[in-house]
Amino acid sequence: MGESMTESAGESRPQRLFVAAPLPDGLKRTLGEWARSLQAAQPFRKWTHEADLHVTLQFLGDTAPDRVPALTESLAAAAASGALRPFRLALAGVGTFGLPERPRVFWASLGGENGELRRLQRLVVEATAPLGYEAEKRSYSPHLTLARNFTGRDPFVLPILPPELAPAPTADGRAATDGDSGSWVVDEIVLYRTLMGRRPMYEAAGRFRLG
Repeated sequence: MGESMTESAGESRPQRLFVAAPLPDGLKRTLGEWARSLQAAQPFRKWTHEADLHVTLQFLGDTAPDRVPALTESLAAAAASGALRPFRLALAGVGTFGLPERPRVFWASLGGENGELRRLQRLVVEATAPLGYEAEKRSYSPHLTLARNFTGRDPFVLPILPPELAPAPTADGRAATDGDSGSWVVDEIVLYRTLMGRRPMYEAAGRFRLG
């Protein structure tokens, strides 16, 4: 069942919305601590607030408040349809977009059940399409954005995930998932609204349990 949060009285301005898979608070804190340890040596114009870390499923853009009830109803139905059950993701490494020595985006890559994540992304896109929302033209590339716009004078040096975030390999060489602090179970999707100029800047407008 989905739960949507009450709008502020008199609120009529469009809301910038997106749908995402959330991270557990403990993992957010650990990622936030690691990110803060990098900031002096690896300066970026903007580091993602740890409370805002998420895996984007679909960006919806500016949406009138009177369209939100239909949107939450559609997402709730899709999540509860039984098409997908909870699944596990894990941090797999880090990377960048843009010039390697001066990246535009610094991000963490994902391992675990990525096939299920892609199925979830398609489920969300199919749920919102009848309401007029369109999928992005580029292929879906899931990741966690950690920072944007490198500002250092020296070239950026790509760090590695610390042991507390990097799932240990199993005997067959695959990434372990159960019991690692860098892994988690995705059991809901969240509709977020963006609060420009605030930190943290994302607020849940609805939460929808899978299955």
